[in-house]
Amino acid sequence: KGEILYPLSVGDLETVFEAALEAGAEDVEDTDEGYVIITADTDLASVAGALEESLGEPETAKLVWRPNMTTELDLDGMQKLMKLVDALEDDDDVQRVTTNFEASDEVLEQL
Repeated sequence: KGEILYPLSVGDLETVFEAALEAGAEDVEDTDEGYVIITADTDLASVAGALEESLGEPETAKLVWRPNMTTELDLDGMQKLMKLVDALEDDDDVQRVTTNFEASDEVLEQL
């Protein structure tokens, strides 16, 4: 997928959502850091260009890996996964680590 990030200062959610849909985006997510606009991977450049005309230059516009499905993990599974992710992130040859897990709030609190 394509991911375009705009700061909250570009406008309200309705304004960003309308501009994104008109540009051909698939979805808009409102986060604490800003607006994340999701596109098909093949549409990233055209959507980013159209949004730049209406909203200005984005903070980032890049291709990202998003899981098609997620896996629910218990405490033991989360501990093992976090150990693996930490090891991968410490490796100089690894540029990015992505996961497809979900964990309940109770499990996350126990970490």
